[in-house]
Amino acid sequence: MSFWESGLVFNALMIAVLLLAAYGLRRFVPPLRAFGMPDSMVAGVLGLLLGPSVLGIMPLDIAALESIVYHGLAIVFIAVGLQKPPPGTMRKGAVSVVFGIPFFAVLQGAIGLGLVLLLTGILGETVHPGFGLLLPLGFNQGPGQALSMGKAWEASGLTNGAQVGLIMAAVGFAWAVFMGVPLVAWGRRKGWLSTEGQGSGAEHGAEEPMPEAEPGALEPITGHIAMIGVVYAVTYGLIYAITSALEGKDQLVAMVWGFHFLIGAILALSIRQVLSRTFETYPMHSGLLGRLGGLTVDVVTCAALAAIVIAVLQENLLPIVVITAVGGAVSLLLCVWLGRRAFPEAPFEHVVVLFGVTTGTLPTGLALLRIIDPELRGPAASNVVLGATLAIVLGAPLLLVILPMPVANYPESFPEATWMAFGGVVAYLVFLGVLWRFVGPLRFHGPLTSFWPDPPEE
Repeated sequence: MSFWESGLVFNALMIAVLLLAAYGLRRFVPPLRAFGMPDSMVAGVLGLLLGPSVLGIMPLDIAALESIVYHGLAIVFIAVGLQKPPPGTMRKGAVSVVFGIPFFAVLQGAIGLGLVLLLTGILGETVHPGFGLLLPLGFNQGPGQALSMGKAWEASGLTNGAQVGLIMAAVGFAWAVFMGVPLVAWGRRKGWLSTEGQGSGAEHGAEEPMPEAEPGALEPITGHIAMIGVVYAVTYGLIYAITSALEGKDQLVAMVWGFHFLIGAILALSIRQVLSRTFETYPMHSGLLGRLGGLTVDVVTCAALAAIVIAVLQENLLPIVVITAVGGAVSLLLCVWLGRRAFPEAPFEHVVVLFGVTTGTLPTGLALLRIIDPELRGPAASNVVLGATLAIVLGAPLLLVILPMPVANYPESFPEATWMAFGGVVAYLVFLGVLWRFVGPLRFHGPLTSFWPDPPEE
C-alpha cells in the first residue's frame, strides 16, 4: 500500500525492532551485560551489521536514518532547554564539569586542526579542515551534531560530510566503551574508587511526581510533546527567515541549517524563562521532559550507528584513524591526569563520567558511571547533570565562532584560515584553563608527571 512507501515510517519500526532485540541480548547474554555497553549502542551495531553496509539483511534507508538523527538532535536540545535546572548548590565537582566539557571540546578541536595541517604537509595534498573539526563534534557533542555540521560542510567541499561525522561519533562511542570499561576495572584494582560514590542520594531531594491528566485535558505527555513540537516549528520558521535573507550564500545557508539544534535550544531556554515568570508553578515537568529526551537519545544513537556507510570509512581511513586515535588517547590520559587535580571529592568517579561524556554523550558517561555507582547516588552523577547544562555557554564560542572560520573560507583561504582557527582554538584553550584554575577548583598539586598524585594536605 502507498501508506508504507515512506522510508521514515519503516525505518522507525526497524529501530524499534533493533532496540528491543538489544534489550533482550543484554539480558540473556551475560558477557554483554557485564561489559556495560548501552542498549542503544548494541542496537545500532546490530543495525550496522544487518543493514546495507555489511550483510544487507535489513533493508534500512540510510537517508531516512540520517534524517532521524538530524531532527532527533534538535528534539533532545529543546527537551533539555525546557527543563528546569536540577536543584542543589553548585559543588566544586560540578564547577569542574562546567569547565571540563568545553575544555576537552576545544582541546579536541586543536588536535583535529593541528593534525589536518600536519597531514596536509606530509601527504602533499589538501585535507579538508572539516575532518579535524568533526573530532570535537563527534566525540564531545555526539552523532547528531556531527551529522548536522558534517552535512552542512558538504557545501564547502567535505565529501560525504554527514557520513564522516557519524563515523567520528561512532569511533568516539567505541573509545568510551572499549576504553572506559577497562578504565573502571583498572581504577578498581588500584583502589581509586571512593566510598563517596555510593552515597545515600539524600542530597538530591525527592523526585518530582509525574503529572496526572485532568478530566478533559490533554495527557501530560501529549502536552509536553506538543510544546517541543511548537518550539521546533518556531525554530524552523526562524531559520527559514534567516536563510531567505542569505540567498546566494550557499555555504552560509547550509551552516545555519546545521545549527538548528543550537537555535532550538536558545528558543527553548527563552520560552522556559517566559513560562517560569508567567505561571506561579512551572507548567512543564522536568522528569517527563527528561524521559522524552532520553527516548530520543536512544533512537538517535541507534539510527546514527546503523546509518554508517563502511565505504566512506574506507575512502577516508587515514585521516579518520589518525585524528580519532590521537584525540581519543589524549582525552583518556588527560581525564585521568585531571582527576585528583580538578575533582576534590570522588575523583575517579568524575574521571569515568567525564571520559564518557567527552568521547560519547552524557548518557554514555552515566552508563559508565553505573558500573561503579549503579543507582547514580554519588556526587559525580548530580555534578555532571548540573554542570553539563551550564557547559553549553562556555562551548558556544567554539561552535559559533571558531568552527565556521576555516570551513567558510575553504578552499580559497586554505591553509591560512585554518592556521588562524588553530591559533584561536589554542588561545581559547589557554583562556579556559586559566579560568578553570582561578575560578574553579583546578589545582596543579603533586608531581606533574604523576597521573594520580596524593591528595593535598588539608
